[in-house]
Amino acid sequence: MLIGAINHPFRDVLAEVRWIGENRFDFVDLALEAPAAIPDRIDQAALRSLLNGLGLGIVLRAADLPVSHPYGRLRRAALDELRTSLDLAAGLGSRLLVTRFQHWPDWLGDEAGVELYGQLYDILCQQGAQSSVAVALENHPNNAHQLKRLRKIVQRSPDLRLALNVGHANLQVARNQTREFLFDMGERVIHVYLSDNDGRENGHLPLAAAQSGGVDWPREIANFKSFAYNRSFTLEIGGDRRWILASREYLSELWASGP
Repeated sequence: MLIGAINHPFRDVLAEVRWIGENRFDFVDLALEAPAAIPDRIDQAALRSLLNGLGLGIVLRAADLPVSHPYGRLRRAALDELRTSLDLAAGLGSRLLVTRFQHWPDWLGDEAGVELYGQLYDILCQQGAQSSVAVALENHPNNAHQLKRLRKIVQRSPDLRLALNVGHANLQVARNQTREFLFDMGERVIHVYLSDNDGRENGHLPLAAAQSGGVDWPREIANFKSFAYNRSFTLEIGGDRRWILASREYLSELWASGP
């Protein structure tokens, strides 16, 4: 199991990466978001040198882009940005680019929506394969119809992977959807995001910090073990950095306990 931390997009990228490396995380999850972490503003040579010096791995997470917008020109612009992010991933030595799922308008229908995604990710996955960068789709905070839609998308696009956000899977549902995602698409899960919330708002709380409605972490970590997932986990925790460190300690304890 590898544990990483995500940068804050309002802070200097190199300073964020240095803190993550000096605190002995396995990798940085670089969120390519404004204002500080737009791809065009990243000094690739300096960042790669820093990563090498720290012995730190890297995953890239693309910005939230309108990939399912009904206007074709906006979808093409989103695709161009994602292709730029793929080039950056290759240049930094990353083997993974995480992208964000966006629901399509209901009037479009699931068949057309799945095909829209399929055409987009055929292009991205083909480009990624040329530089050995896998492309993954992260589940959205809105869980309405999501499991069914993502299942159809990954069936349509055999090279596409899934980045499972456990916090998102806890929002506005009777029961956290993590096990359902693993049951349906476990073999496609390549990366996992961890944060807690109260089941209503995506608060990016430290693990086990929600007073009510939070993620049952012993159960969900046991679910990952039962599906033989032992790859990478990103802690996406807001607030003071001490809570990132505390969440890593708790995650490590859970992973070391039980079968």
